[in-house]
Amino acid sequence: MTDGDVEALHAEAEEFAAILTRTVRAVAPGSDPFIATILDERVRVVQKPGEGVSLDVDGVPLLTLKANFGCCWDDHARFLSVERSRIAVFAGSASQPLFRYEYERSATSVPAAHLHVHAHRDALTFALSRAGSSTRRGSRRAEGHSVPAVQDVHFPLGGHRFRPALEDVLEMLVDEFGVDQLEGSLAELRDVRAQWRRIQTRAAVRDAPRDAADSLRALGYTITWDHDVLEPADRLDRLEAL
Repeated sequence: MTDGDVEALHAEAEEFAAILTRTVRAVAPGSDPFIATILDERVRVVQKPGEGVSLDVDGVPLLTLKANFGCCWDDHARFLSVERSRIAVFAGSASQPLFRYEYERSATSVPAAHLHVHAHRDALTFALSRAGSSTRRGSRRAEGHSVPAVQDVHFPLGGHRFRPALEDVLEMLVDEFGVDQLEGSLAELRDVRAQWRRIQTRAAVRDAPRDAADSLRALGYTITWDHDVLEPADRLDRLEAL
């Protein structure tokens, strides 16, 4: 990747950082901004400083949300892509999160998008301790000497295209935990989420262009393929991945 490519990626990531800042400030207006930083031909988007987003209930701090994103170009080197992300929710300033949402673009042994729940549940721990060892993760667990924990399980969350966004997590915290919000906060979150889902829709179209063309024809559109360019193929790796 050339210096120009990295600078262009950084510029795209700065726009992404601005959107993230807008998102968290819809619920927590005084939150620190997200900053895009170049790191080894990649760009990392994090809050600076990194204490996270303090979320109040009835004016009293209850939860802390921390999020960070690693960005790269997509496979066509045209669009910003999230290479990895982590969104974690903590009870106050606790060191262990309650739960965390993670995404790994190059994941092979775990679901690309997954949820970890940090909790204690005897029945699930019992089942994990007696789980099969035929898969890679099952084999690793069987070789371990510690008791399996709930947070070790990777709950799948829609793969590369349909994973939850930061806006989903924030709205869930408002709905489920009663996090304080300003007037219009949910409308702001939903507006940003709609933008995110439009971007993901375009990406999903690039994964299955023939299906997209068929769907548009069914709606009455006339779709033609420019024979001067190579006909795009389905991205089976994206469609099949957990």
